[in-house]
Amino acid sequence: MLVTPQQQQHTIKTILNRYSVDVSATIRGVLNKAAPFLHGVVSYHLGWVDQTFQPTTVGRGKLLRPTLNLLVFEALSGDYKAALPVAAYLEMLHNFSLLHDDIEDNDRERRGRPTAWTIWGQSRTINVGDYLFAASFQALHTLDMTQFEPTTVLDVFQLMSTAAALLTEGQELDMSFESRLDVSPEMYIGMISKKTGALIEAAVVGGAMLATSDETIVQNYQQFAHNLGLAFQIQDDILGIWGDAEITGKSADNDLRRKKKTLPILYTLSQLDTDNAERLRDCYTKPEPLNETQIMFVRDCLVQTEAQAYTQSVADEYHQKAFTALEAVNLENEPQRALKKLARFLVDRTY
Repeated sequence: MLVTPQQQQHTIKTILNRYSVDVSATIRGVLNKAAPFLHGVVSYHLGWVDQTFQPTTVGRGKLLRPTLNLLVFEALSGDYKAALPVAAYLEMLHNFSLLHDDIEDNDRERRGRPTAWTIWGQSRTINVGDYLFAASFQALHTLDMTQFEPTTVLDVFQLMSTAAALLTEGQELDMSFESRLDVSPEMYIGMISKKTGALIEAAVVGGAMLATSDETIVQNYQQFAHNLGLAFQIQDDILGIWGDAEITGKSADNDLRRKKKTLPILYTLSQLDTDNAERLRDCYTKPEPLNETQIMFVRDCLVQTEAQAYTQSVADEYHQKAFTALEAVNLENEPQRALKKLARFLVDRTY
């Protein structure tokens, strides 16, 4: 039976809401210790309150990383609640990075609302992000040490700390790429494996490590998560240039206008003939955004190099690797089926 886009969207929304109440409650338990302003701005960014710090439901995130973590843990252990501190950590760390990214990228809107820095200023929002980073570790440290082996807890702590460092390193690479023309597709894959992939991998592997000591199972989940993170970001690259604006909610010219060096652009730069390559590099070295004529030229270059087909083939390759590893776990239960549905959506989505 064919599944309609509306039915798929409802299924994915249900999966992403599966743990939302408990994850939010765990985060609130940590934030309740914060000073009122810090608590208020974090709550605004998370979509819990409006600009006046009154309750709202507008602008909430998807809770993707906590959901991946808890689905794996529940699939292996039969329950999910003991892993909630890790899930809360992942969501808090992710949102710390978004608070800082919005400033670094000069983004004025997120999730349909003004970004925090446009309301409270850059300096105070940076400090709020710093608080959220520190508070995420407070959440992690609420793991019940009586339910897990101490060595397991230490290994998970190391995994999460490493992911935080890799996330920040990936952001630095991404920003450095903006002013460079020697970035190869291979360098880009390395960057997104850190900026996008590190937390996805930590979410999945952390759930597996807490639930089982079987190294083969953990390794299969790790391979699944690594390849899923790459396929997820590359699918974003495709949608950023060729997505349907009526479905994605944003213009397909935005990434081009802002001169984002995504995989299709980097591949095109590496494949063009000398004259067009020089002209394209010239477009990407000037400080101002691309105009309509330049955007049309870039699109012509993308067609000339068949960049869309290339990028899709790379996404498909990582997609296949991810699902081969997930099947190798050889587990069949309701949380594992939900994990498969969510993963398939992430790499096949059109928005």
